[in-house]
Amino acid sequence: MARMVSAQKQTEFYHSDYDNLKRVRSIWICMGNGKDADSIEEISLSRNTVFGKIENPYQIDLMQGIIINLRSGEHLKDSQNTLVSMLEKLLSQMDVEEKKRILAEEFGMVMTAELEGRMKTMCNLSENIEARGIEKGIEKERADAIGRMIKAGATKKQIASYGYTNEEFEAARKLCM
Repeated sequence: MARMVSAQKQTEFYHSDYDNLKRVRSIWICMGNGKDADSIEEISLSRNTVFGKIENPYQIDLMQGIIINLRSGEHLKDSQNTLVSMLEKLLSQMDVEEKKRILAEEFGMVMTAELEGRMKTMCNLSENIEARGIEKGIEKERADAIGRMIKAGATKKQIASYGYTNEEFEAARKLCM
């Protein structure tokens, strides 16, 4: 958040004209918490006058952060917070049509073309993130397998016979050293 504030120099204000700073808000959605770990936290600056009279009450609400902690897993009881409950359902593994039905029926959202488009984009994004994670896991497992073969004394030719590429072999060899 501090970087977002400081990035305003030469765009929102110039030289020392700090009165033109814009407020910064940052919302973080943290997924994968335990089944009782749904919460919303607020992070902000606060003022506490320890001594004396305040002459110049500077603006301290420039930065505010919100952390929304979502639970993961199937068969979760609905959260007592409507926003958390909606986000947990929206970001779950169910298909897009089921999500649209839930948003309309349980949360009273009207499915406009714009909202449907955003949902499809979001679902595609989460599928891409999952696919990248799987791909990285496969790459790591392949590198680990090559590393185990190298430690066991297998030759480059023997490892290649199992379908591993030269690039994979070289990368794993460097990690083994």
